[in-house]
Amino acid sequence: MIQNKCTIYSSTLYKTNREKQSDALITKKGNCLDITFCEEDDFDKFEEDLSSLCGNSFSYYFKKRVSSSIISIISIVVIMFAFLSVSIYEDLLKKIVFEMPFEWETNDSIALGFVLLFLFGLFLMPSILEAKRSEFKNILASWLNKDIKKQKRVSLALSQYDKKTQIDIYNIDLLEKEHWVYQILLKALFKKFSNINIHVRNDEVKKIEKRLSSYNITNIEIVKEKSKAFTKDINFLFSSREQKLNSLLQLCSTKKFNTSLVYVSLELFEYCGKNLLESNEKNEHLTFGFQNFINRSFDDFKFLRQEDSSRIYFTNNFHFKVLSDEQRRLAYFLRNHLEECIEYFDNPISLLILYNYVKDIVLDERRVLNILERFIVTVEKRQQYKLIDEYWFEIAGKMFDSYDLKSFETTKESIYRKLSVESLNFLLALFERNGYFEQAILVAKYLYEINPNKYSVLISSLYERMGLFDEAFSYLPKELQINENKKPSEIEIKYLQRKAWIIVSQRKEELRQEGKETLEKLFTLISSHNEDNEPIWLWHYYNIKANYEEWDCNFEEAIKNYKKCLSIPTLGAFEYGATFVNMAIAYRFTYLTSTKQKDASIIQKSIYYGKVGLQLKESVGDRDELPVVQHNQALNILYKELYSIQKEDELLNEALAYTNEAIEILDSTGSIKRLGMILMENIICKQLLQVDFDDIVTRLKEHLVNLDDNELKQLLNLYKEFKKANKITAINFLEND
Repeated sequence: MIQNKCTIYSSTLYKTNREKQSDALITKKGNCLDITFCEEDDFDKFEEDLSSLCGNSFSYYFKKRVSSSIISIISIVVIMFAFLSVSIYEDLLKKIVFEMPFEWETNDSIALGFVLLFLFGLFLMPSILEAKRSEFKNILASWLNKDIKKQKRVSLALSQYDKKTQIDIYNIDLLEKEHWVYQILLKALFKKFSNINIHVRNDEVKKIEKRLSSYNITNIEIVKEKSKAFTKDINFLFSSREQKLNSLLQLCSTKKFNTSLVYVSLELFEYCGKNLLESNEKNEHLTFGFQNFINRSFDDFKFLRQEDSSRIYFTNNFHFKVLSDEQRRLAYFLRNHLEECIEYFDNPISLLILYNYVKDIVLDERRVLNILERFIVTVEKRQQYKLIDEYWFEIAGKMFDSYDLKSFETTKESIYRKLSVESLNFLLALFERNGYFEQAILVAKYLYEINPNKYSVLISSLYERMGLFDEAFSYLPKELQINENKKPSEIEIKYLQRKAWIIVSQRKEELRQEGKETLEKLFTLISSHNEDNEPIWLWHYYNIKANYEEWDCNFEEAIKNYKKCLSIPTLGAFEYGATFVNMAIAYRFTYLTSTKQKDASIIQKSIYYGKVGLQLKESVGDRDELPVVQHNQALNILYKELYSIQKEDELLNEALAYTNEAIEILDSTGSIKRLGMILMENIICKQLLQVDFDDIVTRLKEHLVNLDDNELKQLLNLYKEFKKANKITAINFLEND
């Protein structure tokens, strides 16, 4: 081999002249030969491309076609001559052995000459075969060894170029040591050329340097070029393993979000790679680690750029692919390992991507909310406030006004209503950090009831940050009530709640004052500490207080307290549903007790809120209270019908359906709670709709003995009002009461 120089370059794969896999492996530009390999390239393609490159050279054509043909002809002649010599030797030997004596003729002399020549050739053969640089030996070896034959053809083609020609080789670090590129091509190149550059990935430099040592290359220089941006697509250079990891990297990104930058979760990438990719490869192992591929993506491929410790995003060099099937498989894998992922991930980007994958396929909503709550915590922990601005509102939308009851129908499924108080507090702070002061104020107002002192000061601070000093001052309490008592135990609260509720539920006049005093004790206990109150404590208090206001016929005050119930955060459909049902009842009483002309808008509110409450109760499958809710909604509709001039069949059919279902549920559960009222409502609906109701009348007659005084009074009052308005016909057994 000639004394040559070899330089190993890293971070320079983009310099290749090859643009795609279908392009030629080898190209010539100036005094440089560019050779680039893909994993699928074979020797035939290389030889074809090399021949195409050298095809216009007369000397190459002559050597490859004419000289090889002449050598082949000569070889054939030599072989034929050898066979001829053997045959002549055999004939002459037979003649000498079996025909002695015989006449020596001219032909015998010629035969003897051939024999002597054959013997001389055999005598010299070992020396010929051992002779150094023997063309004969090479020719013979090429007949017997395919690699040598291939190497000879490659050397013949490369002989057209000057030994000082610069050779640039790309991507051979993907190939195994036994590959034909190492066994054939490199040997031919190092024999011919003195200036060879090999371009490889950063993490493969040492491996290539070690392999080159087998070629006795002593002048090896390693050059790592400075990071340089480029836009060339070099995906075609990837190995099959890199293609897999490249697809996985895309899957572990925020591509589905509508943002300018597509962030990547390396945490999710490594987790999925180890648990999904490697487990599917059974006995096969990755030839390089995930971190190596990440390093390549930064240095060699220029796919990734780092904004900070948590945010790594794709550059324009990355080319996205359609991976619908892969996304679906990954989504179900993550769903099955959801809790493990939530515990393992500490990067908010990972949790964002996790949420996006499983939000539509996880049936238990609480599991999905756990992702978002973990996301909020990690954003606060890592101080990645920008992520709230970029992603949160796309997920959860804007915060609602908790005092606007009209918006409840559209916000009842809002994520904000389902987050824990702790998460809402974190979110409030994150909104403030992002300058979303109005959103932060809405969250603070939503949390206000659980700790008025704390959140009034916080709301004031937020208004001050906005430069609204009058509003800031108005929200500050005149004086702060600082209590030193500890937060009461749950049993203390529940005892007072239950006592006050039982009294107001049965409406026993002799216990009214005791019930109010119990309610006052409950409020004092709730207000006796500085910590956050439990939302459910507050809901029970305001709900019970509203019922006492109804008992005192203060329906407007009752409605105000129900509205406070709806403004309390983190409650579920059960509590909110009960509140809407109760508020609908309060509006119905307001409508019925009005001394002026009946305002239809009031009873319409009653029907609307009653329907919202009914839907919320149905959403949680509350069969215990559902018949009572249906009874109240039917009653709301019937009282509208009582004072309406025109009959509304659609509403009446709705009320009839409620009472029919309520009867079915009570029959299936064996309960008789409010059954008398439901039967009466069912009869009225059927009479108004001119539907047969005799069986229900019979049943009501039999059930009367089971009614308490309060329910019987309500039933008779409803019957008499509709009878007096000539809406229904008389029922004899009710006329006597």
